[in-house]
Amino acid sequence: MNETIERLWLSFSDTDSFRGFAKRGVGSIIFNSQMYQSINLARLYITTEIKARKNPRFFQDVHTFCAFIGHNKSGTSMIGSLLDAHPHVALSDEVDALQYVSAGFKRDQIFYLLLKGSRREFMKGRVTARRLKPYSFLVPGQWQGRYTKLRVIGDSTSGSSTRRFSRDPDLIQRIQRVMGVTLVKFIQVIRNPYDPISVMIVRGRRTFENAIEHYFSNCETLAELRKRLSSTDLCAVKYENFIRYPEIGLSEICHFLGLEAEDDYLKACTGILYKTPEKSRSMVEWDAKWIDMVQTRIEQYDFLHGYTFDS
Repeated sequence: MNETIERLWLSFSDTDSFRGFAKRGVGSIIFNSQMYQSINLARLYITTEIKARKNPRFFQDVHTFCAFIGHNKSGTSMIGSLLDAHPHVALSDEVDALQYVSAGFKRDQIFYLLLKGSRREFMKGRVTARRLKPYSFLVPGQWQGRYTKLRVIGDSTSGSSTRRFSRDPDLIQRIQRVMGVTLVKFIQVIRNPYDPISVMIVRGRRTFENAIEHYFSNCETLAELRKRLSSTDLCAVKYENFIRYPEIGLSEICHFLGLEAEDDYLKACTGILYKTPEKSRSMVEWDAKWIDMVQTRIEQYDFLHGYTFDS
């Protein structure tokens, strides 16, 4: 669709009323149905295959595919948005790129979907946490939704990606086969567990027990992935450290992805961030039983060591 039609569609589909319709009642039944999913997947396969055949060298300068692993509401959308502001990066949010790997899409087909996702997120204002406290990660004067020379492309979906790895242990090898000579790099954003668990309770209407089990089930998958990925393929980022020292953190991530980080880019990106880490755990009432349960589970994973309810 041309840009005018695309903007009209986005202005409609991004409204609270449409989003509510798509997630509840008849809308949810339609959009989550196997028939709709299959038709939409086939449509995307055909349209991206046509584009790839028309422009076989369109992504010739891309040297790295970037994927995120971890938990929802841990800061992946924030870091993904800042990376998308880099002049050599296109990084979408919640496109769930790995589903297309599993569905048999080829490299360039997936890249076209990610490019479209990056542009659409920019058109929507890079707004995140819509069901909680909406916040925009739009970076003024930078390159979100566009680029000068595309070198890195990816998607900041994290929770869904992690669950896909838990269901398909061979997915890493499949990603690498699809990407061919393109490097595959993973970013894991780590946040105090009490915060994403609290968001699950509020947004997902889960019980404490269910949210805690869901969170640490993902940790099991992450622990296995970390054993299989080398330090050259995995960059672990602590959300709290990133917020406190954002220029250092963003520079390190860019270096990991083979990118240079110019001063004006770093200053523009870090200028939109909160100055202190947000503590989502304050959204719910934690009693000692659940606090102790989470703390016991924290000690089982080296990448969570040091976190406490009060940290």
